[in-house]
Amino acid sequence: MRKHLEGVKVLDLTAYLSGPYATLNLAALGADVIKIERPKIGDPCRWNPPFAGPNGVSFEMKNNTDMSILYLKRNRGKRSIFLNLKEERGKALFRRLVNMSDIVMENFSPGVMERMGLDYPDLKKINPGIIYCSISGYGQDGPFRDRTAFDLTIQATSGIMGITGYPDGPPTRCGAWIGDMIPSLYSVVGILAALYSREKTGQGDKIDIAMQAACFSVVTDEALDYNMSLGMPVRTGNRNPRLAPWNSYKAKDGHLIICVANNTQWNAFLKATGREDLEGDDRFKNQEGRFKYSDDVEHIVNQWLENLTRQEALKRLREYKVPCDAVLEYEEVLESPQLNHRNMIQDVIHPVSGNTGLKVAGFPIRFTNSEAGFERPAPYCGEHNEEVYKELLGVSDEELEELKEDNII
Repeated sequence: MRKHLEGVKVLDLTAYLSGPYATLNLAALGADVIKIERPKIGDPCRWNPPFAGPNGVSFEMKNNTDMSILYLKRNRGKRSIFLNLKEERGKALFRRLVNMSDIVMENFSPGVMERMGLDYPDLKKINPGIIYCSISGYGQDGPFRDRTAFDLTIQATSGIMGITGYPDGPPTRCGAWIGDMIPSLYSVVGILAALYSREKTGQGDKIDIAMQAACFSVVTDEALDYNMSLGMPVRTGNRNPRLAPWNSYKAKDGHLIICVANNTQWNAFLKATGREDLEGDDRFKNQEGRFKYSDDVEHIVNQWLENLTRQEALKRLREYKVPCDAVLEYEEVLESPQLNHRNMIQDVIHPVSGNTGLKVAGFPIRFTNSEAGFERPAPYCGEHNEEVYKELLGVSDEELEELKEDNII
């Protein structure tokens, strides 16, 4: 079966995570992603430990075929070429590639592409249908546009850290790199919308993704402003600011979550825990009361769990259809029968030495009438130089050698 983005060509100038995660998803959907890297250096992420290669996994590179595990995970399904965009001949080659491509994606600091003469106004003169997507910390304009941004700075300035943690604790970073990944997913949304529009108008577009704005957009779903007006904390740990019981709880051998969202589930919870004596208790007759007396509710749950294993508690709760599940450690997640059934636990493949013994997430979107996923491992530096330059641009063997010698590719 075909993939939805077959025939779509992406020139990927991104590095680290915020851009590569976007182009990773485009590659899974079938786009031909050509990762453009600096000659001899490549994406700086290539040099981030730990590394994998013929001699296994190590925090230090053991030979020149070792590759960063981060790079191997983030760049599956892509091709790699070298291209020096600081040199005029490199820019000329890039413009030729733009002329036959659909998407340019970059995550440089604002102004970098403009100074090189390769920003959207320049490129759309070459290819009016080009879709140009830029990811930066704070966007291409505004008082913060020139600030350096990383996942942590974005989680801090978007409000994510401010609402994460416990009421009496400090602001806390979310464990996943969502400061990079949320903007990446928004960029994919923007690119798909622009591709759809281009089918009707023939015109490309420029997409400006600000990491801070993208992450702020997921913070404001909760009624935080109203909660603050009532003097309620915005950091609530694992509790829900409206419902109880709704938390992570400790059993004898691990943690589990219990989520009671309505009166039916509360009555089921009372039966599961043998506390039918509380069915007529006015404190708990509705969700407002259960939240008001949430400390009492927490005590009821914890008292019940004192002598139960996690599985014993889950079995009992599920018998009565109380929403619950285990809090899994990462090692347990990798063994998940559900994720493995859906082919979400995949091997990390090194392009030279093969299976690294490590695991990575597959592509989570399933289609009925098309395919999606990764057909090739992450490339080694400049792996597809000849393939791209000779087949797409018709560069001769002699020209190719000259470009290599002059550090253009």
